[in-house]
Amino acid sequence: MTEGGDDVPSERRRQQAALYDLTTDDDVADGNFERAVRTITERAADLLSVSRVGVWLVDDDGDRLTRVDHYDSDADTHTSGGELAAAAYPRYFDALRSNRTIAAADARTDERTAELTDDYLEPEGVRSLLDATLRAEGDVVGVVCHEQVGSVRDWSDTDVQFAADVADVVHRALRNRRSARQRRRLEYRQSVLKAQQEAIPHGVLVVAPDGEIVSFNDRFRDLWDLPEEVLATGTGADVFEHVREQVRDPEAFTDQVVEIRESNAESDHSEIPLADGRVIEQYSTPVEGESGTAFGRLWLARDVTERERRQAELELKDRAMDEAPVGITISDPDRPDNPTIYENERFTELTGYDAAEIRGRNLRLLQGENTDPERVAELREAIAAERPVSVELRNYRKDGSEFWNRVSVAPVEEDGSVVNYVGFQQDVTQRKETTRQLRVLHRVLRHNLANQMSVIRGWAEYLTDVTDGETADRAAQIVDQSDRLIAITDKHRRIVRLLSERPAPTAMDLAPIVERVVESARADPTVDVALERPEAAEALAITAIETALAELLRNAVDSCGDDDAVSVAVTADAERVTVRVADTGEGMPEAERQIVTGTQSVEPLYHGLGMGLWLAYWIVALSKGSIDVVDNEPRGTVVTVRLPRPDGGTDGIGSRLDNP
Repeated sequence: MTEGGDDVPSERRRQQAALYDLTTDDDVADGNFERAVRTITERAADLLSVSRVGVWLVDDDGDRLTRVDHYDSDADTHTSGGELAAAAYPRYFDALRSNRTIAAADARTDERTAELTDDYLEPEGVRSLLDATLRAEGDVVGVVCHEQVGSVRDWSDTDVQFAADVADVVHRALRNRRSARQRRRLEYRQSVLKAQQEAIPHGVLVVAPDGEIVSFNDRFRDLWDLPEEVLATGTGADVFEHVREQVRDPEAFTDQVVEIRESNAESDHSEIPLADGRVIEQYSTPVEGESGTAFGRLWLARDVTERERRQAELELKDRAMDEAPVGITISDPDRPDNPTIYENERFTELTGYDAAEIRGRNLRLLQGENTDPERVAELREAIAAERPVSVELRNYRKDGSEFWNRVSVAPVEEDGSVVNYVGFQQDVTQRKETTRQLRVLHRVLRHNLANQMSVIRGWAEYLTDVTDGETADRAAQIVDQSDRLIAITDKHRRIVRLLSERPAPTAMDLAPIVERVVESARADPTVDVALERPEAAEALAITAIETALAELLRNAVDSCGDDDAVSVAVTADAERVTVRVADTGEGMPEAERQIVTGTQSVEPLYHGLGMGLWLAYWIVALSKGSIDVVDNEPRGTVVTVRLPRPDGGTDGIGSRLDNP
């Protein structure tokens, strides 16, 4: 019988029509494999009148089948999952390799499929199998399995042929899926390559060995002001001629390009002066495959005129910077790893490295075993965020000796972009050691003083309980003076902690803080405290600012008599927040004024108040603020605290803290 003739059975004609529909199905043609096999298994089950049809694919090692679709026509459901290992069913896998199809009427007794009985056929209720393999270059890559449940079925030649044809359709869908994936992968790579070319700061041109332009980006076209037709239809030689017209020395440029072309394995990096005064940085390298096949040459170019100008300016400033008393470095974030491009003499003295050893390297080479990784992370995060930062690190000199380095890094901007980072390095080992000794001495002093004062105070309290008259009064004075001395040591502890930790100011609303301080002071009914404040007054300060304001207000209250008054006013402008504490009391002694304004040492301590005022001074100072003291009219004192706004500047005291 001939295909398509009148003698072809109607069943076969139905199958051929179905095969044609499946072959031209959109999902098969487009490689939508999962949807395609669902359609194929449903049609195959219908045309062969079988209970189930499954599609199995061989894994990359060829020793395992995995079911990717299983259609149950009775339940009209699709499932997936299940594996058959070659090691467990060697005869079945050998039969698949040896036969295009396996038509097993009784699959449980057929020697090709019998070993599937216990694990698959009986549990699944399968009696007959018609399997057709998918092959690629002679190797089995999958199988379409038609399963008859219940009775034994003798498969006809037409059934066997149709099963083989169905397997071919499945294989076509599988090939198309791989082709579609390859196309998508190629399109993806091309799109990524194009995106990368447009994203990098260089102009990009790739030229094939025969001179054909393979690719370019818009930046290259704009950099050289190339006509569109030169890049669209021209060659690398056409681009060269257009560029040659723009350089300052055309003959030297021609010799350079010829030399690059003749040495195909060589890369080139140079700067090209243009006739219009610009400077173009050029990089060229061959493009080769893993086998060494030449695919052309890559040309990169970018305008470095501004960078060259900045470099020249930096060189003019070298002498002045070399004479600075602190180490100074400058780095270039436009280069890989943000390397150092300048270091002054003080830096080389500080670290022991000479200029040749530092230039072109990242300053992480100063870090070592005991460098705090948290401080390093803080430094890196600030640089990544393009903001100033100051940290203190344990660094290492070239000879391996340790020193404490106060590192301050700030971005240098031009036209809104960071073009360099300037770093300042200062050896603060002596200050760190002094601070450590101060804290140790304070702990010893406070511990011993607290113990001794506790003993003295205990005996004094005992005397107040067991005596009367003048002795009891004297003992009560001892208790009172003990408490005042302990309070002074507590303020001393706070000062030591502040100077040791040196907390950074943060943005906070001073209005509610001042209100809390005033409410606390109003607990003393002998003095009237008035408050005037805005709804909000955001300023920069350290968290201890409430303590400082409380100390200043307490000092004002203590200076007043029964008929005196204290007023507190909070105001804010664009640059600062001001807290004004005014009293009509006896006035602040000159020595205490010098303490609170930071113009004299803590001695002498009048009435035990000096330490509290000294604490207030340091809190305001660490907040980058200032304190002023003037006479009130007609009587009393006005203390004014000024603190910077979060986006404003700083006042006098703070500037003195940068290098105490």
